[in-house]
Amino acid sequence: METPRVLIRPAPQYEPPLRASGGTGGVTPPRPVPRERPPTPPPTTGRALSTATTEARRFAIATVTLVLEVLDRRRTASQLEPHVTLCLLDQLTVLSRSTAPPSSASLRRVHIQMGGPGAAEIFGSFERGGRVLAFAARIEQLPCRVRTPPEKRRRTLLPRLVEYRWHLVDFAIA
Repeated sequence: METPRVLIRPAPQYEPPLRASGGTGGVTPPRPVPRERPPTPPPTTGRALSTATTEARRFAIATVTLVLEVLDRRRTASQLEPHVTLCLLDQLTVLSRSTAPPSSASLRRVHIQMGGPGAAEIFGSFERGGRVLAFAARIEQLPCRVRTPPEKRRRTLLPRLVEYRWHLVDFAIA
């Protein structure tokens, strides 16, 4: 009969057993040292988002939906003009013409990371034909001219009114 190669022993005692201290030098367990805990912050129910982040998110969802509809040929590229830079509009126009119209895409998730007071990175996913694809984009607040209100339309030397509005600057599909 062969002897086993592994010898199994019982686990050692990690804590000494408590003995009754009958005056004969019994062992007593150590007392825990009280620690000072830092004050806990009050519980928060949710994070408050700034108005710029909320506006950027609304713009991102609407514009990415428009871009997907243009690429699917459900909309014309001219509908993107107020929301997209001219260079990107040309690229999206060529891209929508060069590919065969696939099945329609639907937006699934949109995440936004503010990069400063007038810029944000956007990423997310959309579904097309049973597949989930990713996209990444960048939006910036760029100056654009606005119409003069009717009460100020007199021939004056006032400069033209300029507002900063969100524009899609870059867009990529992975």
